[in-house]
Amino acid sequence: MIQENPVQFGPAFHGTEHPDTAAQRIKKDYVDTMISLKRENMERVYSYVTGLMDKGKEELGHARSGGSSAEHRKAALRQHIDEIGAYLKGQALDVAPPATGADGHYLIDDVAPFFGRVKCVMDQWYDSHLIAMYDEMIVLTNLKGKPSPVRE
Repeated sequence: MIQENPVQFGPAFHGTEHPDTAAQRIKKDYVDTMISLKRENMERVYSYVTGLMDKGKEELGHARSGGSSAEHRKAALRQHIDEIGAYLKGQALDVAPPATGADGHYLIDDVAPFFGRVKCVMDQWYDSHLIAMYDEMIVLTNLKGKPSPVRE
């Protein structure tokens, strides 16, 4: 039995895009827009934290060199580390800060491992968001196929 399509196309339809093609195009545009928005946010967070770490590494190098400005450099380093920690908490990521010394500044030897932990956590965060975005794209585009039958 052949069922007729209930959609009626007017005389202006000829020469325009087919409704099914238009629906697919609109769906693709929607998926592309959603992916780009999510990716842009991820890139912004990742680059911001990476920039903070770069500034912190620069201050770490100056603080290690000693000299008369070492105290100012340690204070600036502490500010960068505190900002990194606060930003990570805002993203629901928890990284233990470096140990502090008697003077209230972070121990220089503990700062580099802290940056390593932050880099590792950020890479894992970025990868997990990419995977989640890919899974969402699969759902939005209905690309997920039916499971294959189990062979005995």
